Amino acid sequence: MRVLLTKHHGLGNDFLVALGNAADLAVLDAAQACRWCDRRRGIGADGLLLGATDDPDWDLVMTLYNADGSLAEMSGNGIRCLAQAEARRRGVDHVTLHILTGGGARQVEVHPGSAGDPASVVARVEMGPARPGPAPERADEGDVGSLTSTSTLAAATALGLDARRSGTYDLGNPHLVLLVDDPEAVDLAAAGSFHEACYPHGINVHFVAPAPDEADAMTMRVWERGAGVTEACGTGAVAVARAAHDWGLVGPHVTIHMPGGDVTVDVGDPMVLVGPATYVGTVELEA
Repeated sequence: MRVLLTKHHGLGNDFLVALGNAADLAVLDAAQACRWCDRRRGIGADGLLLGATDDPDWDLVMTLYNADGSLAEMSGNGIRCLAQAEARRRGVDHVTLHILTGGGARQVEVHPGSAGDPASVVARVEMGPARPGPAPERADEGDVGSLTSTSTLAAATALGLDARRSGTYDLGNPHLVLLVDDPEAVDLAAAGSFHEACYPHGINVHFVAPAPDEADAMTMRVWERGAGVTEACGTGAVAVARAAHDWGLVGPHVTIHMPGGDVTVDVGDPMVLVGPATYVGTVELEA
């Protein structure tokens, strides 16, 4: 079976997208996701997005496989990429889509992006409420307050064990937000896997701090469940905005700076995420 895939990214968080009838998409599974998302032996992506177009109740029904083959309930960057793929399929540059995800129903509005950049759009996503997230199965190791040696304190900083605040949030998928002095000082791969291991079903982990000399803005670095270190995380940005607002660090309209670029989040119910999606190219593969 030949499968047409488009590749898109949301601030460097990249996805392969397949659109079609649910029956045709059913042959695509974790095995294809692992093979096609491999960055050396496949096309390369953080995940494989499937968008079924034949459900009369929804414009799209979204299924997302992470690069390791695990299923993800929701992706704020991914849903923008999926919406861009559907807009391109329809041949339109403005569209409002109602999409059913594993984390619930979402509404996405697609608009043209920057002038002179036909490959990019801006998408506004109603993300639903940010609910309390899961509790850890085990506590983080170490009592930072009792540590005295420079090497041990440096290790604690690298793992984010010296976080000043923390909280978990559910955006259809789980997130741990850790407020640290300097996200750049964190060993992201080591710290992300360390904290994720505290949760029996895994969790996305975000190390954050207020943006210097900028009101209502946060910087964050991302460890994503099933993908590892990524350039950006849309649902994570929403969790960070909710946490920062709850902690009195920002107002209701928040800019989130990530390595891949910026999004904005309006804090409320629903939470609203606005950010870009960019079309990269099209490839035809054998499933």
